[in-house]
Amino acid sequence: MPFDGIESYGSVQLAKLEAVERLLATEQQWCKGRLRDAQGRHCLVGAIEAVEGRQMLQRVVLHAAREVSGKRYWRIEFFNDDPHTTHTDVLEVLRRARHNIIAGMIYDPQPWHRRLVRRLHSFIGPVSATGAPLRPEGPGAWDPTRELAAAHALPQPSAVRAERNERAGVLELQD
Repeated sequence: MPFDGIESYGSVQLAKLEAVERLLATEQQWCKGRLRDAQGRHCLVGAIEAVEGRQMLQRVVLHAAREVSGKRYWRIEFFNDDPHTTHTDVLEVLRRARHNIIAGMIYDPQPWHRRLVRRLHSFIGPVSATGAPLRPEGPGAWDPTRELAAAHALPQPSAVRAERNERAGVLELQD
């Protein structure tokens, strides 16, 4: 079969995460302050690196650490080495990371940049292959500035111009 042996990214992530969980299964296998100590214990990052999963797991584990702790950690090491972090917290982070990976595989949420592009396209409207708008021109045609102004309660560009012209006329009369 053409797809035999090909695994999805999510299943590879789960396999690496499971290997990390095995390395940190008991409190005696976990340490702080070092990737790996003389007794063979690993910190969370050390376990991730031991299974060669840093590239694949770093973002999901860091996100899970932020969710579990409620703190804004910038690196996994900061979470692992925090004086308040316990082995139970580390295991909870790994469980949350697993949950997030599975949820991503099931729901497949679109990345933020694709949602943004889709939203922008809804304002701009469809375009041809050359980039020209496919909307008709002329009176009654769709006007993105009018739609944006209505959405944000901004004055219409023509109203702003008319107001400026009135002010200019008043200033001329005052001279």
